[in-house]
Amino acid sequence: MKLTDDTYSLGKLSIAHGRSFATTVMSQELNQRQLRCVKVSNEQEILNLSPALLILDQQLLDVVSIATVNQWRENQALVVIAEQHLEVEADLYVPTGFTKRITLKHIESALLIHTQREQQKELKQLLSNKSNSLSRLTEIGIALSAEKNLTALLNRILDEGRKLAVCDAASLFLLDDHDKDHRQLVLKLTQNASIEFDFEEKRFDLNDSSISGYVAIHGHEVNIEDVYDIQDKPYRFNPVFDHATGYRCQSLLAIPIFNYHQEIIGVLQFINHTKQAGVHLSSHSVTKDNVIPFDKEICPLLRALASQSAIAIENRRLIESIRRLFEGFVQASVTAIEQRDPTTSGHSFRVADLSIALADCLNNSNLKKYRYQHINNKDLRQLKYAALLHDFGKVGVKESVLTKAKKLTDHQLDVIKYRIRLTQQSLLRQRAEVELKLFNHTPGSNSQSALRQQENIQQQISQLEQFWLDILQANEPSVLPESASDTLKEIHAYHAMDENGLLTPLINENELLALSIPKGSLTPSEMDEIRSHVVHTETFLKQIPWTQDLQDIPHIAGAHHEKIDGSGYPKGLAGQQIPLASQIMTVCDIYDALTASDRPYKNALPDEIAFKILFNEAEKGQLNGDLVKLFIDDKVFLAIKDKQYKNDCNECGNFHHHVCDFDLLDHH
Repeated sequence: MKLTDDTYSLGKLSIAHGRSFATTVMSQELNQRQLRCVKVSNEQEILNLSPALLILDQQLLDVVSIATVNQWRENQALVVIAEQHLEVEADLYVPTGFTKRITLKHIESALLIHTQREQQKELKQLLSNKSNSLSRLTEIGIALSAEKNLTALLNRILDEGRKLAVCDAASLFLLDDHDKDHRQLVLKLTQNASIEFDFEEKRFDLNDSSISGYVAIHGHEVNIEDVYDIQDKPYRFNPVFDHATGYRCQSLLAIPIFNYHQEIIGVLQFINHTKQAGVHLSSHSVTKDNVIPFDKEICPLLRALASQSAIAIENRRLIESIRRLFEGFVQASVTAIEQRDPTTSGHSFRVADLSIALADCLNNSNLKKYRYQHINNKDLRQLKYAALLHDFGKVGVKESVLTKAKKLTDHQLDVIKYRIRLTQQSLLRQRAEVELKLFNHTPGSNSQSALRQQENIQQQISQLEQFWLDILQANEPSVLPESASDTLKEIHAYHAMDENGLLTPLINENELLALSIPKGSLTPSEMDEIRSHVVHTETFLKQIPWTQDLQDIPHIAGAHHEKIDGSGYPKGLAGQQIPLASQIMTVCDIYDALTASDRPYKNALPDEIAFKILFNEAEKGQLNGDLVKLFIDDKVFLAIKDKQYKNDCNECGNFHHHVCDFDLLDHH
């Protein structure tokens, strides 16, 4: 650096010197070259001047300690030139008496050293700032990727953006292009540090007339020094917000948000970049004094933030889309499954609502036993889906069992009817033969005996007809009267004619067993078939690749018929072996099975009787008594009272067995 080359840089530098240097002509020459040379006589004057170069002579060294000089050199980037005879550490030494040529050369070198030190200092600060910015962006990226709620995510994006941009306000727009012919921008969120206001999401037609619309269409950044001074642009600033609130928007930076396909999904808009953070823009004059344009150094950081925002927003949208897809799959699956049991349509949905309501009550209860068993959001999700899918295994139950309307199949009933009619025909033939003998007055015949025989045959024919009526009555799935048992045994003991003309019981052992079912229409083996739905449920649900937070669903759903005392099925689990979620579901499942719909063997029970049954089950140690009491005391059952679950199904007239029939399956 030559002393005459850079007058602008030299004019910023000061040289402090003592009395000896002042007596030379060099001081005046340097001043003429735009260098400020100032004579100082003490330490305070040097501090006030903050020089780039200090020229030491003996007089100046007498008033400034060597330690102070060393400290200035280290901390203030001060360059020191000293006469060579002085006992002091200096950057450069000149001959005693300040020989002009050597001294000027050394001054030139000293100022160059100072300039390089300052540049190095600035570069170091710049690197530090960039490093801090990169670290901050990394932290922001991690925070954004961890945020699960979309609204909270958008708030976080604006918070971090305002901090990076050092601005007072910001808005976030998302593009809605589901309707390609009517694309819209949605103002999802806005923040303002200086004023409070009520925010409502707004929609705008996508066009060039607005700043955000222009950015969204063309993908160009827009950096405006003053939004009220936009000229020769297709877009204009909308002052409605300013007029309504008294706020003053001035500088504005709008940045497009691109996804990984380089498609625009939104716009980030920053407003009023301030000279320093935390300035409250309370009036137009304060805004004018403190707001400055967004500088170019900020833009790369905000672009990086926009990219991170795009990834986070798309991830949240994807997660939400997957959640909706899963919800739809579950809803469709439950609806399809319940079509196999249309008479109890809505059962799974009711049990799910009741279970969630009971779990919420348990969380809010003062039961010490469950103080450390708080049911969190993850547990509630598992409980909800397990309750919805708890009868999924119904698809594995034989249709012939699930839809068995009567105790005997139609084929079995036809066979019995055939036996009766065949036997009656045989008896009618016998009666006709007796009548013929009486008509012909066959010699040796006993008319009284023939008449008695004829009467006996008629009684058998009538008895068979009554047997048929008794069989039809016993075949109904209603509650079987006690007297019917003897009648069925009598029918079984009666031997009828089969198709080969051989005598056979009117009803065989299997038919007797079926007709003797006390209520319902299922034999013990058929009940086992119905109960197997629980095993099928757990087996089928295990085939689904559940995420980690839903992996307990198969076990929870598969344990809804287990009992606290170990008498349940399919595994005979007891006590704490049964998941709390399953215990909750069991109470709700039984309540709905008792109260939801009529059965051929009973009417739907009123709540009061259903509560008594639940209490009895709890007293016997089969249900969780705390949950039963909570279910009734907190009126959990009201959670489904005003909801419509069952779809009318007029064409579904066939009887169906509900796989959760408490009266039949759990108490047979």
